[in-house]
Amino acid sequence: MNESGTGSAPIRNGWEKAAHGYLKGIGAQLEPVSGHLAKMLRPVLSPPVLDLACGPGTALKHVWRDVPGFSGLGCDFSREMVGLALNRVKGARGVVADQDLLPFAPESFGSVVSSMGTIFSSAPERQIPEIARILKPGGAYGFSAWGRAEECALRGVSESVIREWPHPYEGRIPSLESPYSAGMTGWLESVSRQSGFRIDRVDSGTLTFRFPDRDSAASALLATGRLALLLRNAPARSDLGKELFERARDAFSPHADSGTGAVSLSNRYHLFVLVRIP
Repeated sequence: MNESGTGSAPIRNGWEKAAHGYLKGIGAQLEPVSGHLAKMLRPVLSPPVLDLACGPGTALKHVWRDVPGFSGLGCDFSREMVGLALNRVKGARGVVADQDLLPFAPESFGSVVSSMGTIFSSAPERQIPEIARILKPGGAYGFSAWGRAEECALRGVSESVIREWPHPYEGRIPSLESPYSAGMTGWLESVSRQSGFRIDRVDSGTLTFRFPDRDSAASALLATGRLALLLRNAPARSDLGKELFERARDAFSPHADSGTGAVSLSNRYHLFVLVRIP
């Protein structure tokens, strides 16, 4: 979950701090969503490919094998995330840029992909036509989005920890709600059509995050930019770090098995493939 596009230096710094932990934790468990998206994109995928708000390059990693003569680029507002993406996808290039301020010429890409990244655009109604602008005619834009709040257990845990945190912090933590949370909507049909896209495919699925215990679940949650932001102004306050960990650990209690202690959280997601009309 990469909140690029928010225009906020604090949240960017949060992701710089959390990048490596995110890759090993929450990011690793997002692999099936990117695999599902890559499969949907396969019939319309063409190079070069841009992974927008790429995070650690999960989407790019899954699509590169499907593109003959692969040419890929990862773009994220976090330098650490771009570095991780390039380490995971050999031969790809990287650009550090905000997803709402795209530094690319018209018709630069054959495909644009995003795994839980472009859902954090600060202006999705303006972002979709911008993505159409940088795509070649017939090019595809594939992306994933979380479902509604009541459908996403991990989101509920994250939001409860943030909501109940009693200490001040700098910056705004973006919502996990997006115009795509409801899946296919009239809004998406209208904005896509006005931007020169046709909606090729929409699909949905369920991802279950699994952790051996509440400690590992809390550690994974804290290794996100959203939670790292809560501690940004208190790097020397180890007591606050311990407090945040305990609060996160307690928030996972309703999702822990009473016998084994294992934690599981079910989350609804949606996948979209738009194709630029030639």
